[in-house]
Amino acid sequence: MIKTFQLDNSPFIIGLTGHPDQEPEQFPLLVDAVVSFLVEIKQHLPDTQVRVMLDARNAVSLAIARTAVALDISVDALVEAVDSGANAMKDLLDHAGVHWIEGLSAISCTRHGTVSPMLSDTLIRCSSLLLALWDGKSSSVPDDTADQVLRFLGVGGEQSEVPNRIEISTVANDLDVTERLVFWVPVGRRIDDASENVRQPCYLLSAGDNVLEVQHTMPASLKRRLADFNEYNFEFERFAADGNLVRSASLMPGSTDKMTSADASALEKIDRQFVKADSLAGYMQRRSDRLFNAFGIAALTMGLVYLIYDKITESKILLMFYVIILFISLLVYYFFQTKRWFGKYLSYRALAETLRVYFYLALAGVDRRVHTRRLIALTGIYRFPGFGWISFAFDSIEPTAVETGKSSENYAARARLVDQSWIEDQYRYFMRKVATMQRHRFWIGRLQSGVFLTGLIVLSAMFMFSGALNHVDVRTGLPFKNVLTFCSGALAVVLGVWELRQNKMAVQELLWQYRNQLSQFQRARTQLQRTTSRGRRDEILEELGENSLMEIYLWAIHRYHREHAPPSAH
Repeated sequence: MIKTFQLDNSPFIIGLTGHPDQEPEQFPLLVDAVVSFLVEIKQHLPDTQVRVMLDARNAVSLAIARTAVALDISVDALVEAVDSGANAMKDLLDHAGVHWIEGLSAISCTRHGTVSPMLSDTLIRCSSLLLALWDGKSSSVPDDTADQVLRFLGVGGEQSEVPNRIEISTVANDLDVTERLVFWVPVGRRIDDASENVRQPCYLLSAGDNVLEVQHTMPASLKRRLADFNEYNFEFERFAADGNLVRSASLMPGSTDKMTSADASALEKIDRQFVKADSLAGYMQRRSDRLFNAFGIAALTMGLVYLIYDKITESKILLMFYVIILFISLLVYYFFQTKRWFGKYLSYRALAETLRVYFYLALAGVDRRVHTRRLIALTGIYRFPGFGWISFAFDSIEPTAVETGKSSENYAARARLVDQSWIEDQYRYFMRKVATMQRHRFWIGRLQSGVFLTGLIVLSAMFMFSGALNHVDVRTGLPFKNVLTFCSGALAVVLGVWELRQNKMAVQELLWQYRNQLSQFQRARTQLQRTTSRGRRDEILEELGENSLMEIYLWAIHRYHREHAPPSAH
């Protein structure tokens, strides 16, 4: 178990792809364009580690790698083995800012620009943004630069012997970037010229099958996502250093003896990111809850003050007190709304719960079968302000080696850990939460009924005995009618404030989410107890992971809708 915070910075990873047959005469111009781009990215991410992932056997990639290291940007060098690249890579591999990723034994760069499917897959999965040194033309060669660009953008198009035509259009308005982006540096290949459509670096966004939209300046939406991501890293380091964070429990099992070092390292990386996101989510939740509670107390106090003024004593001091509370509440609201505690809580919680699910899927060896980005796209959560950056945090935990968790030796031990630490634990957790919330709901319902009956009795008494009640002071110096209406009004105010708080906290939506999650884990628990097939077990875990993530994202969307206006359709 990790007992202290490990201040791991969630990095922003830029994948580099390019044609390997560039003329050396072009290198200075390409490097200058890349340097300008990297400097701009670093300006938007002052508290976030920027990393460049590249194929270290490509000559132009090596030139860019040396430039990145000089800019204090870390490099993830994809290599076949430690001694690959011989003297050309030795100085880079020995540099403290270079992390080499070994094991891509099938890497091969040819004159056509093809690379291994493993390297291509790693770049596409692990990159937050792709930097492409590309001629702007499609190709029929799989896993070359054009194929990587189009796959990264999710541009449809069948692979065929005849290259598909790429349509590129320049947009006049700022791109509403909610998906993946490519920074394109147009290059000429030997006797070929650069793209006829675009002659300077630009940002690429998919606009449909084989259709790309370009913008020459960084889109404002990307700037916002980078700012949110940087704030996430900055706040964790600041709050952890100040001792303001309560550290969340680790997901790592007590013993990792039966795991390979690579498996344990991958799980620890996910766990550290989970602890970070969960701790920040808890911090933001406590802050927003305190703010909600403070406003509830203010509303309750104002209601009681008004009742005292109206039913007991018409003192100007009470009116001044009422106005002071109202004024202070407004000041507090306008000051603390800039903190965005509640919005951050929603995004950090969505990230933390995604990492929890991903951790156990990785432990079970089925993490690659659940496509988190596809689920995020299906729910549309990335379109909401404050949520678009969370996919950046996933990129650094994507596996860069072959699938883990598949060895028969440790499969049974992993299966037990998944069943006990995830399935059973979450099942019991949601059982407790649902039971507790249902009890609270039951007693609140009883209290509401009691208030309604009390109010009905009071109204009936005042209607029937209004004249007599005005002459009864019950030794308080006040008419009994006033005391009676004050007490019933105070009870109604308390209940109304509580109901407003419950509505603000969206307790009903939370109960629905807990019930749905309980149903999902209960169903998976029953299915796993009945199956002995490893393949079927993997299918059950895959389905559970996807359903659980969907519930998380839909709950966050409901909570966002309750707190904010829905996103624009444009």
